[in-house]
Amino acid sequence: MVDEILLKLARYPFLREAKEYVRREAPSIQELLVDPIYERARSIGVERVDNAFEKGDVGNRSLVTNGDCLMELFSYPIARMITICIDDSYLKRRYALGEAVHMYRNLIREKPSFILDLSKEFNLDARYIDEKLSIYFTDYLRYAPTRYRKWKMINREMIQGYITISSRDLARILQEALRERINQELDTMSCNEYVNQIFSSDIDRIKSKVRKLRRKIEETPIGKLEVEYLPPCIKNILDAIQSGENVPHIGRFALVSFLNGLKLSRDEIIAVFSRAPDFEEEKTRYQIEHITGVSSSTKYTPPGCDKMRTYGLCPLEERVDLCKEISHPLSYYKIKWKRRK
Repeated sequence: MVDEILLKLARYPFLREAKEYVRREAPSIQELLVDPIYERARSIGVERVDNAFEKGDVGNRSLVTNGDCLMELFSYPIARMITICIDDSYLKRRYALGEAVHMYRNLIREKPSFILDLSKEFNLDARYIDEKLSIYFTDYLRYAPTRYRKWKMINREMIQGYITISSRDLARILQEALRERINQELDTMSCNEYVNQIFSSDIDRIKSKVRKLRRKIEETPIGKLEVEYLPPCIKNILDAIQSGENVPHIGRFALVSFLNGLKLSRDEIIAVFSRAPDFEEEKTRYQIEHITGVSSSTKYTPPGCDKMRTYGLCPLEERVDLCKEISHPLSYYKIKWKRRK
């Protein structure tokens, strides 16, 4: 019969408890990477990365024996090391999302008490207030997808600073917390050359798949948009989003309002964002419809050059002569369009 603690660690390998178990019980890095006993863990590690890239979830495997659980647990650090060695921002974001989504799908099958206990892993202030599962409003605002109507604080009950939520809602908040944590961890770690050698064929194969996707993204027309006519500021934002880099809200706002100013349809704008590794159509559609005035009383205009500089979105070192002649990114595009012949 499978050990319940080991099963928990296999399902949630990001836990501090899991890391401590691996440090205490796992073989050395060299043994983990070359010993035939751990071949299954290495295979699953590669599978996690492949699944995250292709499906947005690292995938399920059978966990019916202690051996299954050990291989699943050991596969997690292997998958992370492989992702780091591939060294691609798009893949890193996609992998982080894949692990976070996988955790969420496991969590929604757990008891509320388990989900509440797991929230301590991320230092979230979640508890029962008047017998209602609740989370402190600052944690809620940081991780909850408040762009959706049901998540807006005005639609939530608040007691003594705590927002009332369901256990499923808490699981969704934890998904975002884990995604953010893994993103930050991957960005601060460097490739182990031994890992790079051991998994060289898989690393090269996955790199090739990522390159093909990038070429496809670059070569696929974006509605009526001519990418070569974009001003440097907007082109940089577009490249960052499609590469999986963290783009601040004001950058996304500038891009959406700019594309809307060019009369791209909402579906065409959504298609631009669909190339991002963490793309969520419902979330993106809501944001676009809000900025373009479909779901709000205000139709926002794109920021001009002065505001782009103020927001830190103007790449001063990449400005070209035309940038000095105009005061708005839309003017740059329109002038380039007129000069195309």
